[in-house]
Amino acid sequence: MMLDNVQSRLDMLVGALDGHDAGAIIAATEELATAVILFRGAGIPRGSEQRAELLIGQTLRQLEAAAIRVNVLKDWTRQRIDRNHEIRGTHHRGAALSY
Repeated sequence: MMLDNVQSRLDMLVGALDGHDAGAIIAATEELATAVILFRGAGIPRGSEQRAELLIGQTLRQLEAAAIRVNVLKDWTRQRIDRNHEIRGTHHRGAALSY
């Protein structure tokens, strides 16, 4: 079932997020996006609606967990950038950062 593929790709993304591997996060995100597009195009086969509902519920919970991980990583990254700027004396509160 296509939803199993979505679930598998989501598991890969969560693993990449937990591993803090930027390259793996990008690859897993692209693979998940492709799996979702294919799933949306294929639809749910007749007779598997109940199983699909359960998998969709599980997938939504995992997506919420992945979003939390992304926010935590974003906060950690922001804190590291701020600390580096403070150490260098180049960061002023409220000043825009350039990359």
